[in-house]
Amino acid sequence: MGTAARIPRRGRTLAALGDHLLSVLALAGTACILLVLMGWAFNISIIMFRTGSMSPTITAGSIALVREVPATEMAEGDVVTVDRGEGILPVTHRVVEITDTDDASGSITFEMRGDANDVNDPEPYTATEVRRVMFSVPGAARVIQWFGNPYVLGALTLGATTLVIWAFWPRDPEEDQHGGDDSGRDHPEIEGSGDSDAVSGTDAPPRGGPALRVLALPLIVAVMLMAPGTGHAETTLIAGEHLRLQTVGDPAQMQNLAPGQPVIWDVGVWAEAPVPGEIRLGITGRGELASLEDGLLVSVQGCSERWTGDRCPSGAVELLAAEGLDRIAEAGDTLHLTTMPSDEVRWLRVEAVLAETQGSATSGAEGDVLIHAAGAGEEITSGDDPPGGDSPGNEPPGGETPGEEPSVSGDAPEGGGLARTGVSGALPLLATGLLAVALGIALRRPRSEGACR
Repeated sequence: MGTAARIPRRGRTLAALGDHLLSVLALAGTACILLVLMGWAFNISIIMFRTGSMSPTITAGSIALVREVPATEMAEGDVVTVDRGEGILPVTHRVVEITDTDDASGSITFEMRGDANDVNDPEPYTATEVRRVMFSVPGAARVIQWFGNPYVLGALTLGATTLVIWAFWPRDPEEDQHGGDDSGRDHPEIEGSGDSDAVSGTDAPPRGGPALRVLALPLIVAVMLMAPGTGHAETTLIAGEHLRLQTVGDPAQMQNLAPGQPVIWDVGVWAEAPVPGEIRLGITGRGELASLEDGLLVSVQGCSERWTGDRCPSGAVELLAAEGLDRIAEAGDTLHLTTMPSDEVRWLRVEAVLAETQGSATSGAEGDVLIHAAGAGEEITSGDDPPGGDSPGNEPPGGETPGEEPSVSGDAPEGGGLARTGVSGALPLLATGLLAVALGIALRRPRSEGACR
């Protein structure tokens, strides 16, 4: 014979509300796992666009669903994402010409150009695999980035954790037996044999459906592991009458430095001069970080070819050892780096590291690292608008004012380092999901088998 326990109305309301919230979390957690499985099965990932270099086809703030395919399946006119090595963010532009095909290795050499740009990217790309854009959703990147905000992420994690702890928290046997606030009252008995379905407060099933509640656990890890990275490299072309500067880097990373974590910024320099000559390259700095002794350390390496990951194919040359931005600014208008023939190309790799020894002095401080090029009768700077206005195309190809590109700030980054776009953390996410299901079954069994009959 069992005794039926009456649950206070307030308790029933809270239990129902908690069950609904857990159900929503459970479905979201399940969706996260399904997305990871789909990414595995179909080689699909998500790219976020911070710039307008592909406008109007893909506007700034859009996300795109991309699928990895062999480069041999690529055709002229396709919009593809090309990986450029570890530590360097990929670039997404339209294929305008396929220049070479290596049937033995499957590698393809091709030219690309952003739809908003008037000129091709300065050098061709070679790849065996690319990620072809399937479709894009305008404005969705801002929503995803909002969910990646540390405060939003923390609130979601704490809320989901609280709900799961509440769902599995052992109930008070006396409260269940006496009906909580109704203790001391007489409760009707439900007659039946020991095999009847009558239950007491202690053998009542856990709040909510066990399957949905258990699946809420993966959401906690999904929220943490699948928070979006900082996304996409931004490419800006600054064109003078003859000189060209192309900057490649992630402004979000440069504007959210963390002490001791280097951030890379590449600058390509070349000229379309009518007669041969020399181009002088220099660097300077300004802003609050330039007034702090060794607050920001800057180093520069040069390469006669475009960098491949962290390697210069032709051999890197150190142009500036790690130097404080304050001493670079004190050098005058420009600190000379190197001189190059006007018929050659130079790719400068600028590395900036926020000093760990300055403590809170660098928090919120800002500064600019600027590259100068002078030759062919003109001068251009990475931090200024091109002579005569914007670069070709009436709008800056990077979607933002070129002067914003080299800006750096001493705030801690949200993503912590150069992040690769797409779904990440698949193995931990799936493992957590399976562990959560097993844990739920284990927790569910004692409450069912331990019922009083």
